[in-house]
Amino acid sequence: MARYSSYSNNEPITRWNNVPIYLTTIVTAVFVIGLLLSAVALAARSPLWDWFVAPIPLAPAWSIWRLFTYVFVGELGFFSLFAILCYYWWSLGIETHLGRDSLAILLVLLTLIGPAVGAIWYWGFGVSSLSAGNYCFTAGLLVAFATLYPNSESWFSIPFKWIALICIACGALMLFLAFKWVELSQLLISCGAGYAYINHAREMEHDDAVPLFDRLGKWFQRKPKFRVVPSPSSRARRSAAESETSELDALLDKIARNGIDSLTRQERTKLERLREAMIRKDQR
Repeated sequence: MARYSSYSNNEPITRWNNVPIYLTTIVTAVFVIGLLLSAVALAARSPLWDWFVAPIPLAPAWSIWRLFTYVFVGELGFFSLFAILCYYWWSLGIETHLGRDSLAILLVLLTLIGPAVGAIWYWGFGVSSLSAGNYCFTAGLLVAFATLYPNSESWFSIPFKWIALICIACGALMLFLAFKWVELSQLLISCGAGYAYINHAREMEHDDAVPLFDRLGKWFQRKPKFRVVPSPSSRARRSAAESETSELDALLDKIARNGIDSLTRQERTKLERLREAMIRKDQR
């Protein structure tokens, strides 16, 4: 059974002049401020911009805030306003459906994927990289929204899942042709993370959902070795059949030695009972 009614954090955090303020609203405002400050810093050639992007490796190593702030800075371009509007649309759709907590986890996950993938490339292949902007972050959010609302119609009545697939395919193709392997892996892993997290969050909507770590624990549990053993009833039947066979053999040996007249009344009755039992067994 789904438990949509149990969500209390899919409502606005507060209201300002009767305008609902969501977590999405706050993050969108931070995006706008970050882009404006980035434009000013780049125009003035200020070194302040360098302290908010995330180079891999980090230099200095203690500047870990860059792992989160890089998505809020970037070059202000023609599509910047469109990207912010799309972020607000997709993020608000997720927040009002799954709740503020689920959206916050998703945003943090998508934010950390870029530096994490960059670190893997650096440690594994010695390739340094620079994470700045929210390209892969927004792509992961796009896939998350399309996973949650796959058949909602967007432009020209096309289901949103196809719009997302076309956008991601075009972006991946451009990165592939430019031989930008770090950015391509960041894009694909962000999209995969958005898809996987939304599916997990949808499963957790139900009362019988199994937590993720419990399912992971079961994968590593040692599976018991099963041995097929006869059931107690079959063992009892086999023992009874062996007993009847031995009794019948003893009676037949006595008849062979001394003739059938040597059987007592009880032995004749037992012989007849065993004969009927063997006839019933043969007829099955």
